Amino acid sequence: MVTSLFTELGLIDCVIFKHIGAHEFEVIYKADSWFDPLIQGVSAGHNIEIDNNFPFLLDFMQDAIPHWQAKAANVIDSGIWTETIQGHPLRLEAQAINNPPHSYLVVHRLKDKFEKKQQTLQLARELLLSNDQITARHEQLEKRMADLLNSSSAIHTLEQPIIQALEQAEIGVAVLDERLQMLKGNPALQALFSDTSVEIKQPIDRLLLELFKKQYPEYERIFATHSPWSGELCWLNPPEQGKWLKVSIYPIKDGLRHIKNWILSVSDVTQVKFLLKRNEKLSHYDVLTDLPNRQYFWQQLEDRALRGKPFFLLYLDIEKFKRVNELHGHATGDQVLIGLAKRLSSLTRMDDLIARIGGAEFAVVLGLDDLNTQHLHNEYNQCKAFIREVINACSLPFYLESGGRCEIQLNIGATSFPKDSKNIEELIKFADIAVSAAKNSPETHTAFYSQKLVEDALKRVQMENALQTAITDNEFELFFQPIINLSSGQVIKAEALIRWRKIDGALVSPTDFIPLAEQTGLIVPIGKWVINQACKQMKVLSEAGKIIKISVNLSPRQIADRQLFSFIKQSLNKHKVNPCQFEIELTEGVLIDDYDKVQHLLSELRTLGISVAIDDFGTGYSSLAYLQKLAIDHIKIDRSFVMSLTASNQGQDSDSAIVLAVIAMAKSLNVGVIAEGVETDYQKRFLQECNCPSAQGFLFSKPLPIEQFLRLPAQLP
Repeated sequence: MVTSLFTELGLIDCVIFKHIGAHEFEVIYKADSWFDPLIQGVSAGHNIEIDNNFPFLLDFMQDAIPHWQAKAANVIDSGIWTETIQGHPLRLEAQAINNPPHSYLVVHRLKDKFEKKQQTLQLARELLLSNDQITARHEQLEKRMADLLNSSSAIHTLEQPIIQALEQAEIGVAVLDERLQMLKGNPALQALFSDTSVEIKQPIDRLLLELFKKQYPEYERIFATHSPWSGELCWLNPPEQGKWLKVSIYPIKDGLRHIKNWILSVSDVTQVKFLLKRNEKLSHYDVLTDLPNRQYFWQQLEDRALRGKPFFLLYLDIEKFKRVNELHGHATGDQVLIGLAKRLSSLTRMDDLIARIGGAEFAVVLGLDDLNTQHLHNEYNQCKAFIREVINACSLPFYLESGGRCEIQLNIGATSFPKDSKNIEELIKFADIAVSAAKNSPETHTAFYSQKLVEDALKRVQMENALQTAITDNEFELFFQPIINLSSGQVIKAEALIRWRKIDGALVSPTDFIPLAEQTGLIVPIGKWVINQACKQMKVLSEAGKIIKISVNLSPRQIADRQLFSFIKQSLNKHKVNPCQFEIELTEGVLIDDYDKVQHLLSELRTLGISVAIDDFGTGYSSLAYLQKLAIDHIKIDRSFVMSLTASNQGQDSDSAIVLAVIAMAKSLNVGVIAEGVETDYQKRFLQECNCPSAQGFLFSKPLPIEQFLRLPAQLP
């Protein structure tokens, strides 16, 4: 080997030793005098022995000697270490090189290399922060495309505004039809692979979907349940480096919640991944939370499975986390994620494993105490106890640097190894199914994987399909329950209540289908049907001489519908109904969750003369401040308080006190009061004595079809 070759290989600032045997070496090249303080008088041609004076190199020999003996023509690195010379750090790195028939040890002085490597972390952090901006661009694009596609009359043709939006998008976008066939891709999508010499032999949208299917077990659930998804895909392209792609998949649904289109948005994040790989910690750990990332977690999960010891795999999902970012900004969202990671880490033991596997998703491998795993029942109790600890810890507010606070709700799905499956890919799929079921369990927000859970999910899909058919085939009916003046017994108004009558004549309880309609978004078209039908029936009542006010319930989903006010106005005009005879009912939770939207909507409704009532009052979070700020006409005392009024307690319990307090508060605010759920004469008399002006309940009448409601007398006993 000659100096010119060293120069060509970049081996200038180094010392090169030829391996002679065991720990003995010949010095064949020394670039500078920086090595002299370590070994005095070393020059080319001298022999040295690596002994205890070189503890780091001696340790490296444990790997280097077997490498040299294998005669493989490649290189292994020691990693960076530091020697202190006269109080100054000397950054060094060693390489064991095979160049048959000879073997070499090269010790490099790194100079700026160490500092550059340390700067990689900061650069990666900055790029990952820019990743938040990429995510925001994906979300903005999806929202814009959703608006444009929903306003397009044809599903399979793209109108000019849509094409223009695609052309202007900086990130790759594909618009697919309901069968996942591409309708249009933009130039940025085609440019994603323009920098590679490998010919892509299939459409890019097909390639992305194939990568998604191979790399994520939740592929089937995403498309079966028409759910949005965001994550990273790896496209391998040997011998080149390949690409890392950030991909978002977003469903576009029509008014009946049928799939109309899918949007795929794609960004190239290879540069970020390249920087992560240059730092071992970054390649395995999430930069924000310092927890293992998805790829490293998957590796560790496979290792756990090979050991064969039982464990639980838990998936944790922050409910509506996107809204936290929208309301408070991504910086606040990051603080919440960091805080959540710390709380979770404080609850896990040394043998447990916790990771951040997605934007708002975490995973835990919960090891089981051998003393408590004699019976399956004990295993589940151990896991349930851990889940309770997690939920309790994470239900506490997160206090922010700004001085504010933020609260979150976790959904947790769990699956058991090896009981549910010994296959890791299948186990991850089961955990994903379980956390999806947990989102539909508002009482506990938890679910354990089971065959029944799969069957329940199938029934849920069948019920959703049946609901869509019911909307299309007009299987709903509107019933009316009278609201009376407690002093006179006069029917002063009625609440419109939806009923679902199947083709076979069976009635489906609203408690069975309304929650599902809320979760799936079908409540929006169902709610529009109720509003239109209520206006239609009001005209029938008016023509029959029953000129009374009709109240209609609005769900939180409807409040978010920007077309709601115009639809109400259109329905009133269509059926020639006086708006002063129309009333909407909102729950307390809506006031808190969507205060700005509610305030705007109520202001618009007020211009028409429509009145407003707060339903189920006392069960939510309303305060005098909200009641004073918003234009509220009536408060409806929740039936749970009224139904607890019995002759045995004589108005002495807490529920009686609540009823009295609500009536007094409403009077001071000049707001009307309606007591719900009146079923006994005692309840009626109690309310009359408390000067409650009006009530509704089975004591007076159950909800009735329009034909029977028309036959009710104007006054009820």
